[in-house]
Amino acid sequence: MNEELELFCEDVDEQLTFMENALITMQEDGPDDESIGALFRAMHTIKGTAGMFGFDDVVSFAHIAESLLSEVRDGKIKLTEEMIEIFLKSKDHVQTLVDLAVKNESMDDFMQATNDELLKILKSMMPGAEPIKESVTEVEEIVDDSEEEGAEVLWHISFRLKPNFFASGMDIINILGFFKLLGEIKNITPITSNIPNLDDLNPTESYMGYEIKFLTKEPYSEIEEIFEFVIDDIELEIFKANDIDMLKALVQNSKDKEDLKEVLISHKFYDASVFEEQKEEVAEEPKEDPKEELAQKKQASPKKEVHKSFSLRVDSSKIDQLINKISEMVIANAKVTQRADVLDDNELSESATILTDMLEEIRTGVMNIRMVQVGDSFNKFKRIVHDVAKKVDKEIDFSIIGGDTELDKMVVEKISDPLMHMLRNSIDHGVEMPDEREALGKPREGKVSLSTYPDAGTIVIEIRDDGKGLPKDLIVEKAIKSGLIQENHNLSDKEIYNLIFAAGLSTAEKVSDISGRGVGMDVVKRNIESLRGTVEIDSTLGEGSLFTIRLPLTLAIIDGFLIQSGDTKYIIPLEMIQECIELDASYKKQMGDDEFINLRDSMLPLLDIRKSFKEASSKSKRENVVVVRYGDYKMGMMVDELFGEFQTVIKPLGEVFSNVPGISGGTILGSGEIALIFDIPKLMEHKIRELN
Repeated sequence: MNEELELFCEDVDEQLTFMENALITMQEDGPDDESIGALFRAMHTIKGTAGMFGFDDVVSFAHIAESLLSEVRDGKIKLTEEMIEIFLKSKDHVQTLVDLAVKNESMDDFMQATNDELLKILKSMMPGAEPIKESVTEVEEIVDDSEEEGAEVLWHISFRLKPNFFASGMDIINILGFFKLLGEIKNITPITSNIPNLDDLNPTESYMGYEIKFLTKEPYSEIEEIFEFVIDDIELEIFKANDIDMLKALVQNSKDKEDLKEVLISHKFYDASVFEEQKEEVAEEPKEDPKEELAQKKQASPKKEVHKSFSLRVDSSKIDQLINKISEMVIANAKVTQRADVLDDNELSESATILTDMLEEIRTGVMNIRMVQVGDSFNKFKRIVHDVAKKVDKEIDFSIIGGDTELDKMVVEKISDPLMHMLRNSIDHGVEMPDEREALGKPREGKVSLSTYPDAGTIVIEIRDDGKGLPKDLIVEKAIKSGLIQENHNLSDKEIYNLIFAAGLSTAEKVSDISGRGVGMDVVKRNIESLRGTVEIDSTLGEGSLFTIRLPLTLAIIDGFLIQSGDTKYIIPLEMIQECIELDASYKKQMGDDEFINLRDSMLPLLDIRKSFKEASSKSKRENVVVVRYGDYKMGMMVDELFGEFQTVIKPLGEVFSNVPGISGGTILGSGEIALIFDIPKLMEHKIRELN
């Protein structure tokens, strides 16, 4: 697939996602003029860009849907619930048509039948078989009502590109290409007289203009919509070619360096005789007062152009490559910094410090490029919830909270499938049927929410429902039958709930086409853990369930804290560290044979790193405790030495070490040594099991 086609696919995906979200929102909150107008523009954009690639099936279908949306936008038809459903189906069908067009495949019989049926329904919703009548007063003045409908009209289109046109991101060739979709260009000439000499030319500014004679059956509004997305970046005039008054006004008000009248005559747009009357009229015009003329010139003088910022679409692999290079620079810089300390060279140390600060800024900037607001991606779940609720005949009030929270784009993409599966489960298993809820004294409409917020250097995603909750007894019974646990188990509530992540275990009373086969939740947990995240469940019978997912902000580079235990160096993620204390004699006396200390009237469990990882005896006379926090849990890690903050590039350890509990990866130090990165959630989980 070439680059242009990839950009087309990305743009269509964005437009269709927006349409889906807008339609679902209108189902919940009712339609409004702004949303309807935006829906029309989205379908219009898809039609236009598809036309550039010659995707006729997409253009034909989108044109009918766009026409109906135009009627709704003009207030001639009320947007009904039935119409929203049809537009949702149309959105899905357009996606299918685009996929087929990109693969250069034709519709099969079933797809053709679906296409014809949807077109039939869309056309039936139009107010009769009459073409769309323009309702804008300005357009009605230009279009002659006495003219036979459907007849071809010759139009004159004149436009000049403003200096900042290139900032719009549009290509003039593409804009001119739209004309072929609506009619025939009979004559066209570029206006080049405004291009300055090479010494004065600014390559970021535009100087061109165009005069076009265009034959079409389409109304004024269709021609004007060709320029819809660049209307603020051009000076545009559209009028009928036989409207001599408009032509004279165009020539008279022209600011081109070359005489526009001579250009039009020389390129055979008009005969010279058309302009003869203008000379007499100009001669007869009274001379204006100099002061009044000056005031008019000041008023007519163009406003200072404001340079707009605009977005760039960059392939994610390029950003990944950039992050990898920065990661290598961080490692190389660590070596330089260590060498400066060994040599005790002040100038080298100062340069290394400056380089470290600059790398930190670059790293932060590049990582911010990868950060996106989760709301933009999570909005697609509205459609999923809507479809699942409709399929199982349930009434669901779905809300997304904290959509402005930012997360690494890669993490957002990889967490999408697990979230979708969990939401479907919440609706299918968690929320009761409307009649059942009513009998229990609950509202008929079940509530499901997807919340996101930052906490202790992580991102927390919560899925909550107000359904029947998880049946502990049933989970235990099925787990015993499956051989997952013994009958004389001693599991806590959370450990029991976590059993639903075991492969093959399901609490569903019957199997549906949505869920109930015991397949999926084990994959959900595996996918979350592959992102160095954790998932927990809390549930109250009769009140609902809460799934809590914790994810790292990013997967590439973290701010770490370098420590040593025995002969091995380790990295603790800096965001999870609350404080560091010395394990002095008074604390040791408190401990006795237990692994607890009293830290400001709070019992803090301790994890002995040497003991857990079978390290050699410490040569250090001093012992330290690093207090870490993850979620609602705190723990002290007993270590030997503290080296301070360390910018950490996360490197995978390979398959041999992939299942080492409590270790999530490694990094290379400036000395060339390997430091292991602690997986704090896993270490805490291990410690909690020990305490229980």
